[in-house]
Amino acid sequence: MKKLLILASTLMLMVLSCGNSGSESKSSGNAGTGSKKYRIGITQIVSHPALDSAREGFKAAFKEAGINAEFDEKNANGETTNSNLIANNFVSSKEDLIFAIATNAAQSASQATNDIPVVFAAITDPQSAGILKNNVTGVSDRMDVKQQLELLKKIAPNTKNVGVIYNSSEQNSKIQVEDLKKAAKELGLNIVEKSVVQANEIPQAVDNLVREADAIYLPTDNLVASVVSLITEKATAAKKIVFGAEAAHVKGGALITQGVSYYEIGKEAGKMAIEILKNGKKPSEIKFKTMPLSEIEVNEKTLAALGISLPEDVKSKAKMIQ
Repeated sequence: MKKLLILASTLMLMVLSCGNSGSESKSSGNAGTGSKKYRIGITQIVSHPALDSAREGFKAAFKEAGINAEFDEKNANGETTNSNLIANNFVSSKEDLIFAIATNAAQSASQATNDIPVVFAAITDPQSAGILKNNVTGVSDRMDVKQQLELLKKIAPNTKNVGVIYNSSEQNSKIQVEDLKKAAKELGLNIVEKSVVQANEIPQAVDNLVREADAIYLPTDNLVASVVSLITEKATAAKKIVFGAEAAHVKGGALITQGVSYYEIGKEAGKMAIEILKNGKKPSEIKFKTMPLSEIEVNEKTLAALGISLPEDVKSKAKMIQ
């Protein structure tokens, strides 16, 4: 019995020693900055260049501000069930703030808590998505589609029919198509819609668009983003312009974009998070916002393949990328 008591005491001392060691290590890690270390859960519905850029922009805002933060990054791999589980785990672990990237991720986070601040990014219409509550704010990626179509008409004045391909199960995408149709009507353009729900439907939809449309517009759609190269290759082979809603589309072969920067969207969301965590603002005191269209970007290789010349006033403003 005496030996058992000695063994139990020894084990207890070891546990306490480990606990103290961890505590000292953590505080020494913060000693350099002398500031609180914030714990932030990042939930992202799926990985693709635009959403990844928003995540990196968010983290950059903290780094530039010298704010000490620990990021727990989770990806739902396109599954709402996973998104719900991630959000609930963040609530259980009592994160200081949740950063939710894209609609499904934000919906899960909004439903999981009324107390922990939630900052979102990359949501076209947060109101219709039902996520706006007192503890939720963020940055929308809704953009000026009319301005984009005006640029398309400038580089291709004979365009009459503009094709659009989108996932009809994505609320963000449906809203963008409605915005597109409204802007097109004002500019005397006709919209040719092709909706899909699975990636294997896209090749046939693109083949139809190439036949029926003069140019193709790509919205910020998660499904479309996963197969941008397939779309742009078919369109370029048919000598049809693809106008991307954001920069990742141009990197994937679209001719041109004047969209929003997802890196800057994430960075702006990061600044909101800092206002909440460091400066004590409530999310309800920070109105969600949209971002202005960024610079024009043109894919140099696609431009050569299409054999067209850009108007000088567009070319002088454009950033050429390979």
